[in-house]
Amino acid sequence: MGDLLHTQAIETLSRAFPHAVLRPGEPRYEEENGRFWNQDNADVRPAGIVAPGDADETAKILQVLSDTKTPFAIRSGGYMPVPGFNTSPSILISLSRLTYVSLLPSPSQDGETPLVKFGAGNTWGRIYDALSPHGLVVPGARSRPIGVGGFLLYGGVSHFYASVGWACEAVTEFEVALASGIVVTANATQNADLFWALKGGGANFGVVTSFTMRTRKLKKLWGGVRVAVGTQLTALQVFTALHEGIQGDVDEKAHVEVITFYSPETCGSGDALFVLSLAYAAEVENPVALKGFLDIEAVSDGTRMTTQRDLAEDDKVNVGYDKRGLFRAFSYRGSAELTLDIYSTYYALVKASGLFDADPSAMAALLWLPAGRNLAAGTGVMALGEEAEPYLSCSICMRWSDPSASARIHAIADSIAEKLKKKPRDAGAFVTFTYGNIAGVQDQTFSGLPEKTRRRLSDVARNYDPEGVFQTQVPGFKLA
Repeated sequence: MGDLLHTQAIETLSRAFPHAVLRPGEPRYEEENGRFWNQDNADVRPAGIVAPGDADETAKILQVLSDTKTPFAIRSGGYMPVPGFNTSPSILISLSRLTYVSLLPSPSQDGETPLVKFGAGNTWGRIYDALSPHGLVVPGARSRPIGVGGFLLYGGVSHFYASVGWACEAVTEFEVALASGIVVTANATQNADLFWALKGGGANFGVVTSFTMRTRKLKKLWGGVRVAVGTQLTALQVFTALHEGIQGDVDEKAHVEVITFYSPETCGSGDALFVLSLAYAAEVENPVALKGFLDIEAVSDGTRMTTQRDLAEDDKVNVGYDKRGLFRAFSYRGSAELTLDIYSTYYALVKASGLFDADPSAMAALLWLPAGRNLAAGTGVMALGEEAEPYLSCSICMRWSDPSASARIHAIADSIAEKLKKKPRDAGAFVTFTYGNIAGVQDQTFSGLPEKTRRRLSDVARNYDPEGVFQTQVPGFKLA
């Protein structure tokens, strides 16, 4: 029955949109299906890929899929590694043709910087290429290949998180194709409830086909990657600086992401490596706000005065699209000692788990994103309450090559993740909400938000998607 449903939907779509429907074996299909960061997703091979050319076409395609009750997935950049979240054995809507980028005049007359409007099929690298010649920046992803859609709809952590908060807060307007077949604009005055919900509420309401964001002038910033060997002493130094950086009077120009990784091929000493991704949103060399990280002995140092475009070029631990991957994540408060315990336990468990027997080329990583007050508090979708305290989001990432090892490695990650989550739970430091862009399917995303926020999101979903198409026919992090 499922195969017949898929076939009928493809035939219907092919008659209505012959230029947009791609079938297995066609060169364009194979090209489209190769655009996944996680090669396990590329193995799914949808019965058909539909690549609409604009918002109206997207809405009409959605109406067909809604009327026929056909399951489908939506893909912007294809970065999310959760198997099946951005693909489907049925229909995949690829937004890859929606790649325009336009600078718009500021809506006010006080000399503000222009807005930038861009299609949902863009990667952040294309946005930075368009803005950099004008000395403009936006709070986008920290790596070029990441797609704009999922990043913004689940919040987004940028180099400017300490001042801007979640990147989605810089969005001034969404263009949205609904399952009913219509296109709506969502901004502060039109469909304001949908505008609020899309800033962190994910793919639960419609297909966003374009975003409009505020820009700011910033020709140069300081930043780059410093690499250090992860001895216990180095680890304690890093985690002390990390915890201190989200407490008290925070310098809102400072940014840090702490990444650690281990593979037998790379880490000959037996210790994991620290990759410290640092940035400072001003033309200031070696800023005092990041001194705790700069004092750590590094084996390489790529920090320099640069641009947002060039900073996004930095290769931070194997971000290529040629491997398989997974995320598992959790959030917590606490101390540097707790984080050191999580770090030490993780790599002890990884080395004993059989991960590198399953695939000798595998890599295990653990990363931390600091959620300071501008991320933790407030009244937006992603906020935990106006008085919420800062916290850390911690994500397990594993990458490997052998498809036959995937099931075993997912089981290993599940087991390790539960052991790590137990530590902040036992310490009374666990935070229920997990940032969706670094999470796995079992992790608490929307379910960890305040009840008032969850109710409001569900109300918006019922208003704009009364048939529940995006709750029942589309994979991903759901509101229920």
